[in-house]
Amino acid sequence: MDNHIYVTGHRHPDSDAICSALSYANLLNRTGRPAIACRQGPLNEETKFILKRFGLENPLLLTDARIQLKDMDLDQPAIIRTSETVHHAWHVMLQKQNRMLFVMDDDDNLAGICTTSDLSRVRTKPELELVSLLSTATLDNIARTVGGSILVRPENFSHNGVIHIITLDEMDAQRFCLAGGTIIMSSGEEKQRQLMERDIKLMIITCGVRVSDEVLAIAKEKGIAVIVTSNDTMHTARTITESYSVDQVMTTNMMTFKESEYIDDVTSKMFNSRVRSFPVLNEEGKVVGAIARYHTRNYQRRKIALTDHSAVNQSIGHLDAAQIVAIVDHHHIGNVTTDLPIEYRNHRCGCTCTIVTQLFKEAGLEPEPAIAGIMMSAILSDTLNFKSATTTQEDKDTVAYLAKIAGIDDVQAYAREMLGASVALRDSTPHEILNRDLKNYEIGKYRFAIGQTNYGHIEEVQRILPEFKANMEKEQAENKLDLLVMLFTDVMGEGSQFVFYGPLSRIMPDVIETVFDEHSGFDPTIISRKQQMMPKLSEIIKHL
Repeated sequence: MDNHIYVTGHRHPDSDAICSALSYANLLNRTGRPAIACRQGPLNEETKFILKRFGLENPLLLTDARIQLKDMDLDQPAIIRTSETVHHAWHVMLQKQNRMLFVMDDDDNLAGICTTSDLSRVRTKPELELVSLLSTATLDNIARTVGGSILVRPENFSHNGVIHIITLDEMDAQRFCLAGGTIIMSSGEEKQRQLMERDIKLMIITCGVRVSDEVLAIAKEKGIAVIVTSNDTMHTARTITESYSVDQVMTTNMMTFKESEYIDDVTSKMFNSRVRSFPVLNEEGKVVGAIARYHTRNYQRRKIALTDHSAVNQSIGHLDAAQIVAIVDHHHIGNVTTDLPIEYRNHRCGCTCTIVTQLFKEAGLEPEPAIAGIMMSAILSDTLNFKSATTTQEDKDTVAYLAKIAGIDDVQAYAREMLGASVALRDSTPHEILNRDLKNYEIGKYRFAIGQTNYGHIEEVQRILPEFKANMEKEQAENKLDLLVMLFTDVMGEGSQFVFYGPLSRIMPDVIETVFDEHSGFDPTIISRKQQMMPKLSEIIKHL
């Protein structure tokens, strides 16, 4: 079972969402709690710059909190080859205490499954069908089944599947057709010679009786196979009927699952089947385990820690299927609920990484240089180099502390370089620009979304505006939003240009200082969506 804690920021991740997930996961690992940092989408240019600057890999992309089969402790299946006998299949089932075998071909691909029902059903078949099955048994399989050794092996062995038992005290075999069949007998060299004249295909000598050189010579001449076994005649007669291979009776029309499938999807598919266990395959089609109904009722939910958010609509998909173990955030308290008490850290500051830094200190640990570097970067990003109204003295003190560890002597020069890297308007589509950091909200009956990106020169915004507006109007209509707002914020915190669409666009003159037209405007003071834009907008919407 996967016991890792998956640490993830919000959808449409910004630098704080990524860096807080990486740093908090690092803290958990250093304090003995295995953790994996995750992300909910692609990295923006600024975050790519930060991770490259400090030599860290992208977090794992994880957009669904549900457990996949590969995360579970699956059963190790009992395996048998297609060429193995039914007799051997019974032996494996008893040895493994497993009522189902997975049948594999020579390339280790799943060929079918063999259950006790498959093996038992054969015994109720008509005699002609049983004879037909036995006719498929190879000489080697017959020898293995009866526990014997092959003394004569014809070049092209075949038989009709009919078994004859010859006794010592009765030689009235003339009235039986032995041609093409198999005879089982013990001693009596004269009888052996006589029977070999009847066009038999296989002679099995029981009780370990020695076969004379003369008889073996005749068998070779006539193309008759000879097997000798130490078992008695009755035991041999009983076991030979299970010498055909399992591929003759196995089930080939079977339900299988991919290890990438989610457990709740698998559960619904298993519900309508009477089969006890199902093969689980990897992406190459190889068997990696078996899943039974027991697994669908007894599994550990994925452990999730949330950073930089606590709202369901901003979080990983199917969050309700996970076990939330921690939340670290600097935003308002959202609507995530938990079954049990968790670690919850939230206070007012400009960045979640400011809180994570404090958690390092409380644990008596100093962040590694790379971790200190990305946390410092996230704080500079979220506070727009301390220009945002969300900035606190704690943020400034934390950056100074982390910069020393990260080896950054000139924080201002680094901030200009980093914030400039986020400007990627020219090489991005209008859809990408709008959705790279888009957050959805609900207040009462109203649904709205606010996106934000930075720019270095206002000319870059003006160049893309006509095409961007057309796409924004389209996406607002498609998503049936009451209001869709986009902030283009100056990288050095010198205000934001606004674009807005939707029925509630009429309230925007009460939100921003200057309105250019019915779909755009500017405000020299608003640079924070959370601390400046949302409070104004929320207050107005609540009174509509």
